[in-house]
Amino acid sequence: MKRVLPLILGITVLLAACGPKATPTIDAASVNATAVSMAYTMAAQTQAAMPTATNTPEPTATFTLPPPTPTFLALPTLGATATKAAAGDGPCYHAMMPDPPGKKFTARVWNTNKVPVSGNICLYDDRSGHKVTGVIGISLGRNADVILSVPQGCYSAYFWVNDPKTPSTASGSALCANNADKWTFKITANNVQLLPP
Repeated sequence: MKRVLPLILGITVLLAACGPKATPTIDAASVNATAVSMAYTMAAQTQAAMPTATNTPEPTATFTLPPPTPTFLALPTLGATATKAAAGDGPCYHAMMPDPPGKKFTARVWNTNKVPVSGNICLYDDRSGHKVTGVIGISLGRNADVILSVPQGCYSAYFWVNDPKTPSTASGSALCANNADKWTFKITANNVQLLPP
């Protein structure tokens, strides 16, 4: 037995040395510091979430319209007349009036590109006798078209072809329509043509 006891003690010491280490314990000061830090964080978040006193404007008086007065007679209306451009202004420096007077034709503006285009057509020579001029801005998606009713006359056109790889401009001038048929402004990568009916 004298020999067995030291042997058992030796094996126990060896097994205890080879076993896993004990899990470390947190000291009381670290636990206290963590609790205080969390309390301050919660207090700060609560303070930030509280609504503040803001000045709200006082409600304004509600405006009420006076009762309408009856109109007994229809008032005469004058036809729209085109104004001559001032000196220094050209026909393509202002927008065309909505629904201009005079002879019109159906215009199809057709983008044949596989990318969007944006630009305008400009009436610079009115052949309808009302001296209407002006620009119509147009943006079209790829392979898209739009149908317009515009005065007969001569147009110029300028479009930006919005190709991310090879951007270009397409333009054309002396694009004249002289009847009420359907004419087509064909926009390609580099020019604009007016195709007859």
